[in-house]
Amino acid sequence: MAILQHKKVSVVIPNYNYARYLRKRIKSILKQTYPIYELIILDDCSSDNSIKIIKDEIEKIKIRFPKTKVKFIENSVNSGKPIAQWKKAFSEASGDYVWIAEADDLSDSNFLSDVMKGFDDPDVVLSYSESMIINRIGMMITPNFRWSRDREKTGHFKNSYSKEGNDEICEIMAIRCTIPNVSAVVFKKDPKIPFFRYLDQSLNFLQVGDWFFYASVLKHGKIHYVSKSLNRFRVHYDSITGKSKKNRKHFDEVVAMHKMFDEQFALKENVKVAMRNEEQRLKNKYGIIEK
Repeated sequence: MAILQHKKVSVVIPNYNYARYLRKRIKSILKQTYPIYELIILDDCSSDNSIKIIKDEIEKIKIRFPKTKVKFIENSVNSGKPIAQWKKAFSEASGDYVWIAEADDLSDSNFLSDVMKGFDDPDVVLSYSESMIINRIGMMITPNFRWSRDREKTGHFKNSYSKEGNDEICEIMAIRCTIPNVSAVVFKKDPKIPFFRYLDQSLNFLQVGDWFFYASVLKHGKIHYVSKSLNRFRVHYDSITGKSKKNRKHFDEVVAMHKMFDEQFALKENVKVAMRNEEQRLKNKYGIIEK
């Protein structure tokens, strides 16, 4: 009888002032039916009581899960950018797969077991699940994110699938970021992929750095998608103050991404039309009037 060999998954929790969510987040990771190789908690100079909670939880983990490697890294100065913490996640992770599990999100206990099946295909470099959207107190807002990612109603996300990353970009990811939340993703830490270069380049974007990063990684292999909502993406609504500048910046960066995809890939006309429609939708949404 063959012995099941589990892949080494490093789970990294980036945290900044999410003390109120930390215990439940850590619990949702430790309850995974697929064993984790190591747990790394990154704190980006929180001003709440996150540090105390993290240290208390780590002591409990050491007792309950003595075989799990646990590491805690504190920033003395706030980085100000989530992507900077992603870079640290890849730097510190010693496993062969990296799951960046943001501190304010939650996951179904079968998240890892289902998502990791995608890596049975050695060409898969990124595997992710559908996300449920929850509010600040954990109540479900919507059971999935398909309505937002497939506005053209192609049915792209109806069923689970694996496909070439370049095909995914050409079919739908060139239109908009189709991975709304990094907590839903596990990356294969393939030495042939220049993760740090892509993360450095992602820092040039204030609004769409995640989109740029996912697409860059997908140029190196396949993507796997699990259609079940195994990730719970917590949405925090911004205040109106300063929102107009963010909206304009978001629109400009989406246009820049569309230009990049158009230059790098032989996109079909229907995708180019969808890109133009997406730009117009954002103009209407943000009230942008071109002079």
